[in-house]
Amino acid sequence: MTNKESKDSETGRLVRYLMRLPNVYIFGGLLKHIICPTIHPHFTDIDLIAIDRQALAPIQDDFGYMFRELPRIGNGPRYFIGKSHRTDKVIQLVLMRCHRHAIQFAIEGPQYDVDRAAFSNGQFYFDATIGVEAISNAVKTKKASRVTTPRNMTHFAPHRPQIEQRHKLKLLRKGFTIIS
Repeated sequence: MTNKESKDSETGRLVRYLMRLPNVYIFGGLLKHIICPTIHPHFTDIDLIAIDRQALAPIQDDFGYMFRELPRIGNGPRYFIGKSHRTDKVIQLVLMRCHRHAIQFAIEGPQYDVDRAAFSNGQFYFDATIGVEAISNAVKTKKASRVTTPRNMTHFAPHRPQIEQRHKLKLLRKGFTIIS
């Protein structure tokens, strides 16, 4: 087995492991891959929310990840970057206090419908105002619509507009059509 095949195998094992974890929520590109792997076969990193710092221990022990905390900005949540020599995927982790805060961050705050979903412990969470079918269809057709309902910005950094502009560019590079 080549080094790349070994890392790909380890990434697959990690993803299956993360999908079963309680108190850890998958969102972003990996979630789009989980929803529709044929349209989104690749993901560049792994976006996670953890509501328990202890959730990091098995990821560190079993997959060789080392996490580094990023400087905090304002009252926002704690952010960590995790890297492992056993997989090519960087983990971007947000530490939240509870399930409600994780849902507010992952589902009630994002600017586009395709990002208003999460997966934890074998269960999907979707923005109920948009609906499961609409979000799944948007992911499958690569059509991201700007959310028109009020957004919960409680847990976002003060420089959120710049982050959202970069995210829009990433979606465009991945072949998404942006519908305002």
